[in-house]
Amino acid sequence: MDKQARLPLYHPTGEAQVDFGHVAVYDASGILIDTLKLTMSFPYSNKSYCQIFGGENQQCLLQGMKNIFMYIGKVPTRIVFDNLSTAVAHLGKGHDRILTDGFKRFKLHYGFEAVFCNGNAGWEKGNVENKVGYERRNMFVPVPTVKDFCDFNKELFVLCDKDAQRPHYIKHCQIEGLFQEELPQMNPLPRTEFDVFMLETRTCDNYAKIHFDGNTYSTAPKFARTEVFVKATSDAVFILDGECRQVISHPRLYGKGLESMNWLPYLELMSRRPMAIKYTDFFNTLPENWRKYLASQDIVGRRKGLTALHEMLKKHDMDTAETALSVAIDNGVKDVDSILAAYRALTAPTHRMVPMQLKCNIVQQPKFTIDNTKYDRLFAREVHNS
Repeated sequence: MDKQARLPLYHPTGEAQVDFGHVAVYDASGILIDTLKLTMSFPYSNKSYCQIFGGENQQCLLQGMKNIFMYIGKVPTRIVFDNLSTAVAHLGKGHDRILTDGFKRFKLHYGFEAVFCNGNAGWEKGNVENKVGYERRNMFVPVPTVKDFCDFNKELFVLCDKDAQRPHYIKHCQIEGLFQEELPQMNPLPRTEFDVFMLETRTCDNYAKIHFDGNTYSTAPKFARTEVFVKATSDAVFILDGECRQVISHPRLYGKGLESMNWLPYLELMSRRPMAIKYTDFFNTLPENWRKYLASQDIVGRRKGLTALHEMLKKHDMDTAETALSVAIDNGVKDVDSILAAYRALTAPTHRMVPMQLKCNIVQQPKFTIDNTKYDRLFAREVHNS
């Protein structure tokens, strides 16, 4: 027998609940990946909005909430959370919580009251927990393909608005109408946006790479064994020098043991020392087909090859450059112009041909009947006379 009595909850207007949940999507390569979906529900109207991210860190939590605030143009007066480690640094007695610095700054900037559930008391935010599953079943079946999280999150806003065009399960009036009733009860947006990021320092290794959040990111050769700043958002990692000037940027990796390599700064160094590159640490980290190609060239060929590689990587990744070189070699050519031609063939946009559209009526030409009998008689007479 359950000795814990539970009372029906009353949901005032303008309040929200927040929770994370897992959803599966296909990435741009068609690989099934696990992502985290942040859901913010509004129990009074039963409306919700969701955003997806690669992880569940503080930047994902705050960026998802900020996206929703910006989209609805308001800030809920009171928001209920689990005891997320990204928001709560320490659990006190009862409902006392010591908040993380980043979450505290975000809360003060947007001016909402943050309330945290008791331990193992998920029913205290039952509305959002139901919404997490409802959105997964209705917005992620069949499994969608997500090429860009930012673009897909914009589509999710449209889907959530469309879903609200239905009756409330108890009140029997439209969810969207109830949501419009509670919007005026929420707080206005602050005049300035909150910039969601974290800033830490890292020391580069001998290859001028840094290790952050279990993954590896390149910087530039001159920063080997020196300290740099790492500015991380929910979807990007920016490497800054000692004066906080940007050195390079990377997409943020989610997982462990992954690496993001931006070759442009390294190629600049290699092109200045084309004959010595075989003995540099950076040369050993190039893909195998490019190492073999550059090693087979004289000083002029190496410089041209590095220049071509630099041109390709300004717009595309190393995988594309590897493929371009392989295509050229498979076709029996190794000169730089042929490699660049293969690269342009791989990356040039294809244009669909459309029928020509004329602005005026086409003049109808009279039909002619072809009659070659006169020529036949002429040729026959010439042959007979000969």
